[in-house]
Amino acid sequence: MAYKPNVENRWWVETNFKRPKPSKNETEMPVLPVAMSFYAVGKDYDQDRAKEDLTDNNLRIARAADPPAGGWVLVPMTDEQIPERMLKRVKEEFRIPREARGIILDHGRLLRLLVCGPQIEDWMIDVTLSDEPSVDVYVWSVMQRERLFTRAEEALRQARRWAINLLEFPPPRDEPFRGALL
Repeated sequence: MAYKPNVENRWWVETNFKRPKPSKNETEMPVLPVAMSFYAVGKDYDQDRAKEDLTDNNLRIARAADPPAGGWVLVPMTDEQIPERMLKRVKEEFRIPREARGIILDHGRLLRLLVCGPQIEDWMIDVTLSDEPSVDVYVWSVMQRERLFTRAEEALRQARRWAINLLEFPPPRDEPFRGALL
């Protein structure tokens, strides 16, 4: 007798129909003061506004630090400091072009580099050196590129190439920048 498969002996066919549970509306939710205050912080969170605030914050830091052309300024963000040998290594790895300006933000456990053009508002490269190094490029306060790297050395090399390209071919203010050189 031929064996005929049926629904009961097919393990991949779901035979139990599960009805979705009715969801509770906000008025029926339990009141948990600590948890609710935590979630209230994120209510109506506007991610675009947060991105603008981050860009503005970087500009405020760069203006306050006022780095010299072709030089670095160290801005400690916490009481904990990165070892001096680490700072020296980062500066050697990312040789700042003489027209660019550099700010090292020391967050204790990680470093961020802000590299700006001759005019701070023109463009900015934000290099984060952490477990997952990243490079963000802003032109006229608009993010143009964001890239993750596996190694800090790769991120520093790529950021330097982008800085040199932005110095050689500065983005015009009145024309939309398309990031062709990044």
